[in-house]
Amino acid sequence: MTGRGRREESASASKGARGRLRRRSGAPGELPGPVDRVDGAHLDLTARTLSAIAQDLRELAGAIRRTARVIRSGAAALPEPSLRALAALNREARQVTALAGGIEQLEVLPPGAAQLDRKSIDLRALVARTLDRWSARAASRGVALVRDLPPSPVMALAHPERIEQTIEGLISCALTATPRGGRMRVALEATRESARLVVQRDVRPGRVRRPLPERLDRLSLGLAVCGALAEAQGGTLEMSHSPRSEALLLTMPGSGALEAPASTPPTAPGKRSRLVVADDDPDAREALSEILADDYDVVLAADGREACALAVAARPDLVLMDLYMPQLDGLAALGTLREDARTADVPVILISGRGDALTRSRSLDLGAVDFLQKPFSPRELKARIERTLRLTRRETQLQELARTDPLTGLSNLRAFRTRLEEEVKRARRYRTPLSCVMVDMDRLKPINDEMGHAAGDAAIAAVAEVMRHELRETDFGARYGGDEFVLLLPHTSGTEARVFAERVSARLRESDLRLGERRIPLSASFGIASLHDGYPEETEENLVHRADEALYAAKRAGRGCVAQHSGMEDSPVGPAA
Repeated sequence: MTGRGRREESASASKGARGRLRRRSGAPGELPGPVDRVDGAHLDLTARTLSAIAQDLRELAGAIRRTARVIRSGAAALPEPSLRALAALNREARQVTALAGGIEQLEVLPPGAAQLDRKSIDLRALVARTLDRWSARAASRGVALVRDLPPSPVMALAHPERIEQTIEGLISCALTATPRGGRMRVALEATRESARLVVQRDVRPGRVRRPLPERLDRLSLGLAVCGALAEAQGGTLEMSHSPRSEALLLTMPGSGALEAPASTPPTAPGKRSRLVVADDDPDAREALSEILADDYDVVLAADGREACALAVAARPDLVLMDLYMPQLDGLAALGTLREDARTADVPVILISGRGDALTRSRSLDLGAVDFLQKPFSPRELKARIERTLRLTRRETQLQELARTDPLTGLSNLRAFRTRLEEEVKRARRYRTPLSCVMVDMDRLKPINDEMGHAAGDAAIAAVAEVMRHELRETDFGARYGGDEFVLLLPHTSGTEARVFAERVSARLRESDLRLGERRIPLSASFGIASLHDGYPEETEENLVHRADEALYAAKRAGRGCVAQHSGMEDSPVGPAA
């Protein structure tokens, strides 16, 4: 569609939206003033229309940004008023971009469609999650976001996806129009018959409000869309206003119960995922940041080389990268990431205006987890990112389970063999010391015989916990089997490894395990071997074998002893200090 066609379609939709705002007298006592109903029953907004409107808004935002950059780059120094004006232009561009994303996410039913299927939804949990996502945006705009949510769940009949879109749209519209330094209050009320969400915001000082039916600023279209969504779910959307504030009132039918189902899990805010976003176009880069900043920690890169450096430094959960960039394009950067052990497992999504089969297949063959063709909607982008993050987390959990001993939480034998090979290669390459410590618990058999294997398992776990607290971040501990453990200590000589083993032995003697009325003393024997000049070509298996020999020597010398292999830095077998 041409730009003129989009503008005509956008203007037609806007005109329709302007005629659907009807005034209704009578306002609840706690609201700012008269109430106007936002009626979207006859609003004809197809997905094509919404996409055209959003595209026009994005083009407008891009033009504003480009104008600001030209002004800024054309002068060596600008006076303070001009700098403030440029900052205001950029803020307006960000607001327009945010509005475009919000409009594109609101997919309205065609006229005459039947009412949506509804389920019992906990609005309190949904509103809380939505506010968590918007809190960072409110803080960046200098808006005080006040929550007034009840302690118990608020149940309503609504369509799960559409009610979330409606609430997102209302908060987006209200926040966009709230002046910097203003206040925005979100409250939730409930009865058995209905549930009502109130989004109240400050009005810009000195603003002259025109009669609502004649008013069509950048909020009206978004509100009309939200009104259509509300009505499709059997609800209503109204606006109350006074000289100092405005409030949006979303009323939904109640589900007839004020208690949430027992199966509803509590909502806990999780850790935000970190994304590296790389695009050589400043406008596209900023637009992507605007779309993603509410849900993720976004780090921006201007080309593939910078993206690779940031992937190593920032350790992101995902890299979103344009295919065609200077310095290093997306495919070359993808290859660099896959060749580096530090970034080999970071998922990469490539984006491009070219979506032919050859480009897609080549991207996926080189290791991209997904390919997204421009133009795409914010909803599709977030859905692809969330799917990738969800699959990556699941794969990471499965890999972690496959590498972890379930009793002690330390690594298992399979993970140890992989790490041993890596550490030996690293020690040889950089000529740094590496020590291996074999550990065997003392007196485990009497515990099993007298108190049962559950008590023996508890003793094994207690010894593992003591060792875990003594290991450095670069060290590695694993359960070797039964009551034996193996530790790898990089950059640690034999003498230093002995000091470490004696310290762990002392911690074990200071600790004890209490099972009921019984006190179980903890003790272990230690055998140490390390790579050194006497064994320049030593294999990984031989290093472990020498540590095992030293362990047997410690066992023969008595319980709680530390022994070093005779080929090491000469240390006699004896009890730990």
